[in-house]
Amino acid sequence: MAPILTTICIVASASPLLSAEDTIQPGATCIYAVSMVEGIDYWVILHLDRTEQDFDLVVASREMDLDRFMSLPYREDYHYAREHAIAEGIREGPEDFTLTAPYTGTAYLVIHDVGETGGGYLLELY
Repeated sequence: MAPILTTICIVASASPLLSAEDTIQPGATCIYAVSMVEGIDYWVILHLDRTEQDFDLVVASREMDLDRFMSLPYREDYHYAREHAIAEGIREGPEDFTLTAPYTGTAYLVIHDVGETGGGYLLELY
């Protein structure tokens, strides 16, 4: 008699630390503040509603001056955030990358519509 093999699959699903669904105007920039813990790995995912959209995502460090960021015009705010990047997703289309937090404290997730199409997105942080 042949042995019976049993396979057990366990699927774990974690709730995201951040889940933000929103719409952005063509060429605009959005920002989210999150708390990170040094040494922890985070998974950042930016889903887009349409294939022709191209949004870039920057994780800017706490060194970025939020008041200055908020006072800059579109596109300049995004370039300023990139000067303080600790991680970036700058490929065409949706973004998906991991980041190991270099410190404990606030970081800023900055989304910029580089394709200037506008539209909806879902930002998730695990």
